[in-house]
Amino acid sequence: MMGTARGQFLSTVQANVPLCRDHYRLVLSVAEFPPTEPGQFVQVSCRDMDEPELVERELEWSTDRPLDLGEETLLTPGAMLRRPFSLAGRRDLAGGVELDVIHRVVGIGTDWLSRLSPGDQVGVLGPLGNTFPLPHDDATAILVGGGVGIPPMLYLAEKLAGKRAVAFCGALTRDLLPLTIVEDVPPKGADPTPSIKEFTRHGISSVITTDDGSYGFRGFVTQALEQYLEGSGFGVQGSGKAKAPAPSSSSLNPEPRTPNPAIVIYTCGPEPMMKRVADIAAARGIECQIAVERAMACGMGTCQSCCIRVKKPDPSQPPLVGRDWCYRLACTDGPVFRGRDLLW
Repeated sequence: MMGTARGQFLSTVQANVPLCRDHYRLVLSVAEFPPTEPGQFVQVSCRDMDEPELVERELEWSTDRPLDLGEETLLTPGAMLRRPFSLAGRRDLAGGVELDVIHRVVGIGTDWLSRLSPGDQVGVLGPLGNTFPLPHDDATAILVGGGVGIPPMLYLAEKLAGKRAVAFCGALTRDLLPLTIVEDVPPKGADPTPSIKEFTRHGISSVITTDDGSYGFRGFVTQALEQYLEGSGFGVQGSGKAKAPAPSSSSLNPEPRTPNPAIVIYTCGPEPMMKRVADIAAARGIECQIAVERAMACGMGTCQSCCIRVKKPDPSQPPLVGRDWCYRLACTDGPVFRGRDLLW
């Protein structure tokens, strides 16, 4: 479902809390904000609100002397474009709305965000994008988040409170997990336990994985997901043994097997991880909803920088008549797509 309203808002920082190495939870307060749902994102301005806007002007310069820029902004690194962030949570309070954004310091923009203090002001554009369709009441939801793809899973968990669900959270190492670990509930391989506070508060057990084995399941989060599905009886359809599907020589993703309405997988994270989750789901006839990660300069479909290839239901229809694929925009057509529709 596409959001029906969006706008530019001036927010106030309520908190900017370190979660682990390089990760912060930024809590932004606004007087009002349009309705939001899990899967949507916002574009955050990563520069001082009182910083003067650059204006076009002519410069006089001759080759026998240095160029006088006359603007400190041009000499100092700065984030000229907004940065996209999935919503990690929302609270509607008597005095306004609080939005949770979890970010990792990777460059100029996120470094600026990490140095914000309560009371600072931040420009926000949103809400943007479509949403995760919630499962029906009888289905089990499996949430798979990797690294900076974990935040939208936290927001989704709020909406799944009281429903059947399990979460898988993976990171390179323990100190890159932006989560609150319940120390007295040690994780047990790929068996879900109440080991992550952000999920247990909604009645959802979880599986923690680290690539280096520093905590929880040693290996990729997709490996833990496969092990869990095999143990739960969701093996590869059409075979007596659960195993990974063979690579397809087709340019299209393999067609999904007979749909299994008892389970829905939601995922966000690094693209190789999401591609593997989509393959795992397709091999078992499981519906898979993917929030894709793409560089988004505007977030509104103007710059066309976040193209992604998808299947077309009818090759005879535009765009690209005669082809069974076309391009869509992650920011306006997504970021949530069905796994079986994506052509990575």
